[in-house]
Amino acid sequence: MFAKACRLLLVVVCLLAPGVLHASPPGLPTTVLLAMVPDTVRIKMLAALARGDIAGAISLWQLQTNRNTVPAALQAMQSAYNAVNRTMGPCKQVARDISNGFKAFGGSPQYVRFKPPGKVPYLAWEMRAGDPKSTIQISDMGTHYAVMMKDKVYDAFTGPEGMVLSEYLKRLVAHDGVPLWEVVSLL
Repeated sequence: MFAKACRLLLVVVCLLAPGVLHASPPGLPTTVLLAMVPDTVRIKMLAALARGDIAGAISLWQLQTNRNTVPAALQAMQSAYNAVNRTMGPCKQVARDISNGFKAFGGSPQYVRFKPPGKVPYLAWEMRAGDPKSTIQISDMGTHYAVMMKDKVYDAFTGPEGMVLSEYLKRLVAHDGVPLWEVVSLL
């Protein structure tokens, strides 16, 4: 009886093993499996992310690793651009998720803090360029955080394509003039 139970258990384990081997624990793809991805593929993935093609980066990953899973860093990055985050409050976590997505594939993103030039602590975002009626408030605390990668700024408002800093500053509105910005090391 015991031998039959052991055999049955062995058969079940063997049948489940391929599925288990193809499932990736959270964090594993970007820490262990990334080492198996050739630099050329990693560079292509980073380029896809920089131009806003998250689906393309995911496809490259899946083709290279022969897995249907998506790395946790890419999932979080994709979620960061969700319209739900285009409001006051989540900018720090959004910046972390975007930064981690770039870092996972060899990028060197920087955190950027934006603040109004005067004492009024409000920042707003012009949803449609050149349309002041489309402006929504994004901070009443005097700061907003985003990610800069090379010459582009990325946050929930720019979407995955990002935006050149000069254009970003045209859309970010402060009561007392053009918002100030600085690169910061931590959030």
